[in-house]
Amino acid sequence: MVSVALAVAVAVGFGLQLAGFDGEAEDIAHGLTTDPDQQRLLERWLVRARWARFVGGFCGVLVWALATMTKGDLLLLGTGGIAAGAMFAELHHVHRRPGPRTARLDVRRVDDYLLTQDRNRMIGVAVTAVAVGAIAIAIRPIAAWWTLGALGILGVARVMQQRVAGRSRPAAAPKLIRADDLARELAIGRGIARPATYFALTLIARAGYTLMPRSYGLGRTIGVVAWVYALYLWWHNRRLGLGFVIDEPRGAALT
Repeated sequence: MVSVALAVAVAVGFGLQLAGFDGEAEDIAHGLTTDPDQQRLLERWLVRARWARFVGGFCGVLVWALATMTKGDLLLLGTGGIAAGAMFAELHHVHRRPGPRTARLDVRRVDDYLLTQDRNRMIGVAVTAVAVGAIAIAIRPIAAWWTLGALGILGVARVMQQRVAGRSRPAAAPKLIRADDLARELAIGRGIARPATYFALTLIARAGYTLMPRSYGLGRTIGVVAWVYALYLWWHNRRLGLGFVIDEPRGAALT
C-alpha cells in the first residue's frame, strides 16, 4: 500500500507540473522581494520559466526511454531538453493593450545582467569546444560534429540573451523596473547561460568518448571531466538555483 500511495503521489506531482502548477514559485518570489507588485511580476516569470524547463527535461527523458530504449546518454538528452525549454520560455509575447503606449528607451545589454561567473563559464566551454574540435579534426574528424554542436548551442544562447536584455519594456514604476531587471538577470544567467553551458559540456563529453579508440586515453579523460562537470552544474542549477530562497532564506534581493 505504501508503494502504491507513493507511486500515485509521484504521478499526481508530475501531472500537476505538466499542467503548469508550481507550488514553489510563489515562495521563491516572496523570498526575493517583499513588495506584492514585484512578487507578482517575478512569480509570473518563475512559473513560465520553471514549467518550460520541466517540460523540456521531461521530453528529453522520454526520448531517452522511448527512442533509445534507455541506451542513450540520459544527461545529454535531459540537459538538452532543459536548455531548449529554457530558451523557449523566453520566446513568449506579451499581449499589449490597444491604444497609445509609452515605453522606456533605456539601452540594455547582456553584460548588464550576466554574472561574470556565468559569462566566464560560457567562454571557457566555447574555448574548450574549439580545442577539442581541433584535436578531433587531427585524430577522428567525426568527433568534431559534437563540438560544433556545443558551439552552436552557446551561440543560440547568446542570441537569446540579447533578445531578453533588449526586450522592450513599458514605462512603469521604479519598483517594477527593478523587479523586471531581476527577472531579466535570472533569465539570462540561470535560465539561459547555465543550461546552455552544461548541455554544451555534455556534447563535448560525447566528442571525447568518440575520440577514445584513437586518442590514447585523452578522449576518455575529456569525456569524463566534461560529463562530471556538466552533472555538477546541472545539480547546482536545479530549481533555477533558487532553492536556497526557500530552504535557507537570506533576505529579499529587492527592497
